[in-house]
Amino acid sequence: MTTTGPTPAPALRGERPYKVPRHPAPIDLWLHANEGPPPPAALYDALAARGPELLQRYPAGTAAVEAALAERLGVAPTRVLVTAGGDDALDRAFRAFLWPGREVVLPVPTFVMLERYARLAGATVRTIPWPGGPWPLDAALAAIGPDTGAVAVVSPNNPTGAVITGAALRELAAAAPGAAILCDLAYAEFADEDLTAVALELDNALVFRTLSKAWGLAGARVGYVVGPEPLVAVLRAAGNPYSVSAPSAALALAHLASGEPQMARYCDRVRAERGALRGLLVDLGVDCPESQGNFVLARFRAPARALWLRDALAALGIGVRAFPGEPHLEDAVRVTCPGDAAALDRVLRAVRAALAPTALIVDDLFALEAVDGAAAWFFSADPAALAAARAMGAVPIALDPAPESAPAALQSASARVVPHPDALEEVLP
Repeated sequence: MTTTGPTPAPALRGERPYKVPRHPAPIDLWLHANEGPPPPAALYDALAARGPELLQRYPAGTAAVEAALAERLGVAPTRVLVTAGGDDALDRAFRAFLWPGREVVLPVPTFVMLERYARLAGATVRTIPWPGGPWPLDAALAAIGPDTGAVAVVSPNNPTGAVITGAALRELAAAAPGAAILCDLAYAEFADEDLTAVALELDNALVFRTLSKAWGLAGARVGYVVGPEPLVAVLRAAGNPYSVSAPSAALALAHLASGEPQMARYCDRVRAERGALRGLLVDLGVDCPESQGNFVLARFRAPARALWLRDALAALGIGVRAFPGEPHLEDAVRVTCPGDAAALDRVLRAVRAALAPTALIVDDLFALEAVDGAAAWFFSADPAALAAARAMGAVPIALDPAPESAPAALQSASARVVPHPDALEEVLP
């Protein structure tokens, strides 16, 4: 029987919604999405002061936020466009400057949505490898041709934390005067150098920033793009009216006015935490390049080891980002810096327990208590015993003769369900 009905556009066939694969264990410390610090509770006063009309009426616009950002950047407000997160601005740019027959040069691995935006625009994606280290300028210059409509530059790069230099950015823009240089600087606050000023000197560059990371307003979905007025005007026309809600705009304006000291303290804290996290991982034999984002990327000798770290930390209530099935990243785990001393200590202890256990204990809570907080794995078929082990900082691992059909209580209480302890040899140090 033939099924009839609407046919999706070719660019959407086979596409699936963006979704991060996660372990079923309950998480209370979320370090998987590179979100920033919690904003001050007093920020909500900005909403209360505006009254119910803030919700009743369509947004009056984002002109006040754009003016505040323009003043910070030293540019005219017409060069700034506030959008529903940086993602909205990037999507507009890909649709504005790419179409079938046009190409985008994209170093990979990078922000996963960029390649999707390009495909949805009908463009050809020319990927070049950038596993880390210096930005691949020579490869990018070689990839630029007459059909190049855009070159994407994410710096610090997500998920590697690597960066481009100002000199390389200038050379790139000069080599592709007819292409849009899309500079995603979402993590610029954490970098050694903020390249916004360099990019704003270029006639063909657009800078994408966000209040979701260092400013801690991920839930408000407020981003912005800044660049030459003619290019920004195109992006204004490429999006929906009222794309940023009135409450989000009000929160952004209030936070920009008073939140910079908190933001600066958080960034200083993150820079210190990056060193501590990377130092531990390197000491444990993990490949962990230096990062200039609010995260570190750990690379393992096999994808199974990467998934083990994600699962073991999840069993201890800590969510981190693994990349199963993603090219270039199957062996990697990204850990966001928590920006809090107690949380960092918890993460460091959990990483050590996951990757360097000094004790493997089977169903003996007294033995676990005897090791007194040392890094340990604890095996049991009892959900209550697994919960007790988790509370003591040991990685809980469930025992069940049929792991694939184990009860949900066991699956959510443990890093893994295995038939016997030896089944985890692939992830043992």
